[in-house]
Amino acid sequence: MAEVAAHAGLPPGVLNVLTADRAASEALVRNHGVDMVSFTGSTAVGKRIASICSERVARYALELGGKSAAVILDDYDVEMAANAIVGPACFLSGQVCASLTRIIVTRQRHDQMVEALSSKFSVIKVGDPFEPETQIGPVAMRRQRDRIQQLVAQGVAEGATLATGGKRPAHLDRGFYIEPTVFGNVDNHSTIAKEEFFGPVLCVIAARDEEHAIELANDTVYGLNNSVFTNDVDQAYSVARRLRSGMVGHNQFRADLSIAFGGFKQSGVGREGGVEGLLPYLESKTIILEAIPSHIPA
Repeated sequence: MAEVAAHAGLPPGVLNVLTADRAASEALVRNHGVDMVSFTGSTAVGKRIASICSERVARYALELGGKSAAVILDDYDVEMAANAIVGPACFLSGQVCASLTRIIVTRQRHDQMVEALSSKFSVIKVGDPFEPETQIGPVAMRRQRDRIQQLVAQGVAEGATLATGGKRPAHLDRGFYIEPTVFGNVDNHSTIAKEEFFGPVLCVIAARDEEHAIELANDTVYGLNNSVFTNDVDQAYSVARRLRSGMVGHNQFRADLSIAFGGFKQSGVGREGGVEGLLPYLESKTIILEAIPSHIPA
């Protein structure tokens, strides 16, 4: 990105790229010469940044974690929903903050949804991301893979049903790989329903009815993204208005970064993209004069 900016003729100092770890990053956040801090990452680090900025009353925008829900209404075909969910769930090895990882469906269709997702996830080709046939590569680092495996084990211990995946692929004896994973019979208050995996893991949660499905979707500390699956666009709009998240898609994971992107609750502060994304970087200033200056047209 720095090379692109230089090649485009961006003046020196407009964009600076620093490759650094926590100490240098925190020094920047603490620096009184920095008027505004914009951060994308985990909620834990976002809280740390917000606390530091509050000490010097600095402005900040935070785009943080998520535990987004796909709310499948009863009029929508389970197989179609599964097809729409599986592809985006594999993007970047599931390391997407807005990924739809809680699949909420009414109890009578729960098993069908688990089976549909499991059958599609179980045939995903995991391997070297440079190989053309690979559909999902490794996660970013060892500690991330280890955390996913710890959460998988905790999900089983807390009573969820591990339908597919959850371990290293048998044909890969090295690398930070994890099989695409589906859990069924997940309690919305369980650890795996509350904490972000940041990997290719889906949790299917049973609801009594549509009203309960909306309640379950909102019962989280996060509020970044959700989707409503229904053939009735009016119903999609009605449910979307009631979901407490910065974005809501219809019948698939949807995103448009040319308009506002951001979260409610612990998913962040402020917005990225569109006019709303510029506002956190601006300060209003009021000047009251006795007359209009000569260089300002009347």
